[in-house]
Amino acid sequence: MRKRLVLIQLSRALVPIMVMLFHVSVNMEGYWDYNLLGLSSLPISGGVNYFFALSGFMLFYIYQKKLGQPKQLKGFMQSRFVRIYPVYFVLTMIAIPVLIFFPYLGVGHEINYNTIVHSLLLIPEVDGVKPVLDVAWSLVYTVYFYMIFSILFLSKKVFSTIFLTTWTIISIGFATNILWAEQFIPYFFFYQYNLIFLAGMLCAYAVTRFQPSMLVSVGLVIIGLAGFPLTWLNYLNPVLDNSYYDLYTGLSSVLIIYGLASIDLKKNIRIPRALNYLGSASLSIYLAHNLVLNTFSEIFSRTGVFYAAGPVVTSISLLVIITFFGCLVHSFIEKPLTAKLKSRLDGDAAPIVQDNAGKIPAGQTV
Repeated sequence: MRKRLVLIQLSRALVPIMVMLFHVSVNMEGYWDYNLLGLSSLPISGGVNYFFALSGFMLFYIYQKKLGQPKQLKGFMQSRFVRIYPVYFVLTMIAIPVLIFFPYLGVGHEINYNTIVHSLLLIPEVDGVKPVLDVAWSLVYTVYFYMIFSILFLSKKVFSTIFLTTWTIISIGFATNILWAEQFIPYFFFYQYNLIFLAGMLCAYAVTRFQPSMLVSVGLVIIGLAGFPLTWLNYLNPVLDNSYYDLYTGLSSVLIIYGLASIDLKKNIRIPRALNYLGSASLSIYLAHNLVLNTFSEIFSRTGVFYAAGPVVTSISLLVIITFFGCLVHSFIEKPLTAKLKSRLDGDAAPIVQDNAGKIPAGQTV
């Protein structure tokens, strides 16, 4: 039986935490010329790259024994749909009228018809314009990764190996500028994020076959965590080539994941319910935070909160507020929607039969 990875679950909270810190820093500088932790000078925090690596890891960890079995594809696609689309769709439909009436809370393109259509379908626009919920650009890549991974259910191991190897080589070609294109779409299909996702898959393959000692595992986590601020410092004071910024944070992400998963597989870890909740709420926090952040940044600017409270209190207040709203979305939108859809899908998949204990889905036991 596959073991539940508690530390990996908790680490999902790293994604919104790093992204929120970055966006708060950007807003603080934009409104009040205060660069929180120097993060607004960076292209991204790297939190999304952790998400890509973790997605690759979890997909392979969960489904590795089902690959090459076409009948498993439907269940995979249903679970992925339920994981992302319901809460994303609701938040997008909330954001559209808000941005129509308060366009200054966005960047100006969000109420364009093409943007709305591409956003709802989570498909890329040819000119690289971000979705209505701008942070959902990462979900466009995530859906693409799901489509790539789904091919592995339909093919034998030899073909899957050839397919992934080819995809990897072309992606390396684009990452190193050996291959190039003038259009956005080829770069979308073969961007560096592919290599991060693949590294996450490779990490899952490796950790299920070999776990280093506890000391080495902890060391990997520490090195991986240190990799993020070191990458940020390198961007500001270059020593290494910053064109591989995403790959540096991707490598850091894989080290953290491999270390945490190794610890999880060696020990039974218990974490407080509040921290477990934060990991579960990570998607809602991530999707909801930026519009809420822009709204309260505008409110704070108009009411003089920054000058009354100071930069530190303002920054902490914004972080608490956007986390709180994300948790509300998780508890009152994401969880009920997900539970209802899963129940309906499970009901469609498992006919109800009668036994002495009552109605139990066929094929299941109590």
